Amino acid sequence: MREPSVLKILHVDPERDWGGGEAQVMGLTAYLCRIGHRSEVACDPDGALSRKLQEQGLPRQPLRIHSHVDVPAAWRLRRLVRSSNYDLVHFHTARAHALSPWLRGLPVKRAVTRRMDYPVKKGRWTHLLYCQSVDTVIAISARVQAALLAAEVPAVRIRLIPSGVDTSRFLPSSDTRVRIRHAYGFGEHDIVVLSVGALVERKGHHTLLTAAHQLRTQGIQLRYLVCGEGSLHTSLQAEAQALGLERDVLFPGFCRDIPDHLAMADFFVHVPLWEGLGVAVIEALSAGLPVVASQVGGIPELIEHEKTGLLVPPQDPTALATALSRLVREPLRASALGRAGRTLAQSRFDMTLMAKANEALYYEVLGGAE
Repeated sequence: MREPSVLKILHVDPERDWGGGEAQVMGLTAYLCRIGHRSEVACDPDGALSRKLQEQGLPRQPLRIHSHVDVPAAWRLRRLVRSSNYDLVHFHTARAHALSPWLRGLPVKRAVTRRMDYPVKKGRWTHLLYCQSVDTVIAISARVQAALLAAEVPAVRIRLIPSGVDTSRFLPSSDTRVRIRHAYGFGEHDIVVLSVGALVERKGHHTLLTAAHQLRTQGIQLRYLVCGEGSLHTSLQAEAQALGLERDVLFPGFCRDIPDHLAMADFFVHVPLWEGLGVAVIEALSAGLPVVASQVGGIPELIEHEKTGLLVPPQDPTALATALSRLVREPLRASALGRAGRTLAQSRFDMTLMAKANEALYYEVLGGAE
């Protein structure tokens, strides 16, 4: 059997902020470089992804993309691809994908990962992007795949590859638990609920605050740490204060050491209005935390209700409060959910599994080893 050839891959992700998608790009390119491939990331030179790539000594190319119709960026990307002899360009965001038609005519294969599960509009633009401008489409969940199929993207063009995390990073640590709790002023016996995600409307933080208020009126006083930055930061703080939760709910902004914060927490809540899959949920499962999450998007592919966590309807604070109350009242059941969730994450959603699946797809698209 012939040895697989070395791949030359360019990933394109222009987002300035850090999110689950950027974590996937980082993990994927780190894996590819580690096993000997040439993997570079075209990204905003002032963005979080560029900084993290630099910290890890991973190759990157500066590329700002201001909009879906950024013609100068399209020409810069075309020149970069034409001059660098890549085998395949992998687009990771909608703005990046919008530039894919500009690479037509070049001797390079193209792939795109779609991470959002909201409907894809049928029409010529979708047909151009998904059927004519890329060679394969990667969906991170069955729900995302269904949205693509509903937009008449042929099934043969779609490959289901779930997101992953480095599950080995999420290990319980009593020392870390004490240290992080002390940093936020939480006591040893406080029950702490952690939420991680951008402070934007679709992440459903209003539901969490209302549930916290309901629990407090029932005499169940939990502590909440809401990690993330976004446009709703100020308004969510004001809402918490209006509900009398200013001492119970903390908004520290972006939290760098998510494994440490997960080690500090007792429960994890993620209640978005929609979600392609949910990297934050995978991280919480990897840490062995009992999880309560919205029954939307790809989340039910991670959380099997009553087995690996608890699912609640979106925008239903009463259901969320009931689920959290149950975890408080049934600690043995909560621990069992956490253990089952960790087993699931390790077996199905590890970063290496995701990266290997992408690598195999690259070879498939390129026609095998040369």
